[in-house]
Amino acid sequence: MRAFRNWDKYWANRKIDWDTRYLQTWNHPHRRIIIEALHSFSWGSLWEIGCASGPNLVKISKEFEHVDLGGSDLSADAVALAQKSFKGALFEVRPAHNTLLSDKSCDVILTDMTLIYVGRLKIKKVLREIKRIGRVRLVMVEFDSTKWYRRLWLRLTEGYNAYDYKKLLEKEGYYDIIKLKIPEQYYPEHSKTHKEFAHIIVATI
Repeated sequence: MRAFRNWDKYWANRKIDWDTRYLQTWNHPHRRIIIEALHSFSWGSLWEIGCASGPNLVKISKEFEHVDLGGSDLSADAVALAQKSFKGALFEVRPAHNTLLSDKSCDVILTDMTLIYVGRLKIKKVLREIKRIGRVRLVMVEFDSTKWYRRLWLRLTEGYNAYDYKKLLEKEGYYDIIKLKIPEQYYPEHSKTHKEFAHIIVATI
């Protein structure tokens, strides 16, 4: 059952076509929301935690010139494909809470449906790691809910994690937090879960 799945092991060992299933989805409608968020402030470097084979980074590279892009993921196969697609960029096979980047090494940290796989015992570690390596903004597309019973329902029925990110981020020292529910049309083929829980959150680090 999803509710009891070891997500880290699942993603590290997953064998799929990372090109077709991920890289070629670089123009998925929801990525437009990320681009709009990135246009709202100045930045020059971006690191995506849970980058898979790099579809977000492809979209970003087509929209922004002269920026440095890189990322990390649990899947060695996905990272290998990302590395081929972005010659000279830095990628690493690492968990979200323990990157190899130095302190304050990147302007923007991006996550896109990555923290839905991070449980309550690790989420604060991840947010502290992001705060350590980031300089300017955190941009997240994640599951969010202020209702504890809906978060519990989601975890028990589907195995995904949603958080009240405004409250959680404030506790970790983030500020100027903007949270918006993503309109349904940006996930036309997804389940009701995305339509209820998917939010974009932008916070100053």
